[in-house]
Amino acid sequence: MVFKKLLAGLGLGGVEVDTVLSPHPAVPGGQLSGQVNLRAKSDTDITTISLLLVATGPAGELELARYQVAQHLRLPSGSSQAVPFSVPVPVHAPFTTLYGQTLPGVGVGVRTEVAVASGSAKGDFDPARIDAAPVQQQIMDALGTIGCRFVRTELRPGGAGNLPVPVAQAITCYAPLPEGDRHGPHIPLLTLTLAPLGDGLVVLAELTGRFGAPDRHQLSADDLQRLAATDGGWIAEVDRWLTTALERLGAPAAAAPGAFLQSPAPGQPGYGHAPGGYGQPAYGQQAHGRPGYAYGGHGGHHGGYKYGGYRGKPSMAGAMAAGVGGAALGFLGGMVIGDMIGDAMMPDLGDAASAAGLPDTGAVDAGFDDFGGGDLGGDFGDF
Repeated sequence: MVFKKLLAGLGLGGVEVDTVLSPHPAVPGGQLSGQVNLRAKSDTDITTISLLLVATGPAGELELARYQVAQHLRLPSGSSQAVPFSVPVPVHAPFTTLYGQTLPGVGVGVRTEVAVASGSAKGDFDPARIDAAPVQQQIMDALGTIGCRFVRTELRPGGAGNLPVPVAQAITCYAPLPEGDRHGPHIPLLTLTLAPLGDGLVVLAELTGRFGAPDRHQLSADDLQRLAATDGGWIAEVDRWLTTALERLGAPAAAAPGAFLQSPAPGQPGYGHAPGGYGQPAYGQQAHGRPGYAYGGHGGHHGGYKYGGYRGKPSMAGAMAAGVGGAALGFLGGMVIGDMIGDAMMPDLGDAASAAGLPDTGAVDAGFDDFGGGDLGGDFGDF
């Protein structure tokens, strides 16, 4: 991108700046290359040229790193100069592409800041392509092989999870689809937060939206090498994380203080609406001769969710993806599953509206697009 800043107000004429990034993708812990092209419209003295590596998301823009690539440049009127650079990408920088596909939710790019003696100006945002590092790629491949499907990616402050980095990348996905089952609202969501720790890795695994501390898995550099060198090592390790987290589905959730939507746990006031509480009978008991209320589980007509661990049988989606890029592309298949879930849960209200003589506004479909999957990711990608 090109940004034009007339510096006449600063007493030093003007300069045109165009930052061009290398077409080759960078990786966390690698190098980001490019050059800053300068063209002076009048005699200009530049104090410094700095690059700001930033991440963008729904919460705004976060500075990941700052680099000074030039200082004390004098450009005569009409002259041009190129300033090449190669700067390190922080290991905690989020990856934004997987097998060539851009992931919705988080973007990374560069802002160029040009400073003169009496002021400075920041340039436009130049998007950077950040591929997954080898360890991140192996984890994504394992998730795809097991049968998980991508929902979104986001940044989380490291301090919130007692992580060794200022910010960490969180990947949310649908849990594996049990054999013979089909996608629906009963399939839980899982979030894995990845944070580098020296040459090792810390992973926080949790059921998305469930209150309570996540499971913490810490891998040393030797662990990473062993898993990469073992046939199926990463699949078994990631499956262990998922199985441990999903075991919490059968346990009462820890109650968040003051959480209006949090169900009380056994032993807490209000649990089961015990007889005598507010003069009402417990659920399942009769009141005034009427049958008590009984709830058959979260699964509804889909049935409950049960996962007993990976059995070495790729899902149909994973098998279909094998011919066009492997397990990671199967993992990215979750970007369309949100629409499938919406279709399964909702009747065609457009037809019902037409039958009633009402306009079809499409509001229901829009709401379920935000539930998860492809359209959710698309919304996150626009900033």
